[in-house]
Amino acid sequence: MQANQVFVRSRELSGALELRTVQLPPPAAGEAQVRVEAAGVSYGDLLQQRGVIPGGPKPPFVPGFEVAGTVEAIGPGVTGVRPGQRVAALVKVGGYSSALNLPAERLVPLPAEVTAVDAAAVALNYFIAWQMLTRVAGVTSGDRILVHGASGGVGVAFLQLAETIGDVTVWGTASARNLDVVRSYGAAPIDYRTEDFVATINAAGPGLQAAFDPIGGPHFRRSYSLLARGGTMVGYGQNSALRNGRRNLAVGAAGFLGGIVAPKLVPDGRRTAFYNAWSLEKSQPSAYRVDLGRVLAMLSGGQIAPRAITVFPLAKVEQAFHLLEDGANSKIVLSG
Repeated sequence: MQANQVFVRSRELSGALELRTVQLPPPAAGEAQVRVEAAGVSYGDLLQQRGVIPGGPKPPFVPGFEVAGTVEAIGPGVTGVRPGQRVAALVKVGGYSSALNLPAERLVPLPAEVTAVDAAAVALNYFIAWQMLTRVAGVTSGDRILVHGASGGVGVAFLQLAETIGDVTVWGTASARNLDVVRSYGAAPIDYRTEDFVATINAAGPGLQAAFDPIGGPHFRRSYSLLARGGTMVGYGQNSALRNGRRNLAVGAAGFLGGIVAPKLVPDGRRTAFYNAWSLEKSQPSAYRVDLGRVLAMLSGGQIAPRAITVFPLAKVEQAFHLLEDGANSKIVLSG
């Protein structure tokens, strides 16, 4: 079977992506061949392409963490899925494809009401937000939390999912133009350009049970300073290591060492964690299918939904990446 795939061929700012046609072999034992109808585009794809994520793949590779589509064929020994079944999956690489072979155990059935585009639009953002809220930070009703980048894809996921937990007090940082987005989900907005989020939250009362920070660098320490005893600062990105299209790995390293590792050396009743979905899956093997299934069920039930979705054909991936770099206000999805 022939498949179209988008390859990252360099770390450059432009001209780094190339669409190629490859011959996809039949699925091997334990695999299923999936016709990809929609693939999500995330900021993590951009960080991966620029080489900011430690341990990430080196060019050439096919990016993309989230896919949805239909099973075309199954390999020997596969019993959990069948040809014609609609599925979604999270993968380490390979999502920017019109078809690919995946371990059948990674495929999660789509509810009948959920389209492939909608599934690809929520799979990654809401999955990681749900895991950080519940499995890493253990947020429950009555807690007080801070969400940085609250108007972005993962930020909105945090806000919506916190609403499903119920009675969670949320502060969210965003730019002035997006403060109404934060308000619309019941969170207290903080303009990160003109307000000191530390002063604002300290003035509002006792410490936080959780802070979720994708910024990195010295930002981690400031978020950590807001925690109450028993609270958790969850880092899940190093966005400050990529500014104006240029990477600064020293900022990322300093943030990790100073904001994640250093607080562990002097225990004070608070803790830090750097979330990685693949590491969590190793320690909790059943979490992947349970949590992705739950997210898809919440999508089907209308409890969650991305703010907006912008769809590009796979051949227009360069345009999709430019929109991502410019700070897209919608979830970007590539159609197979």
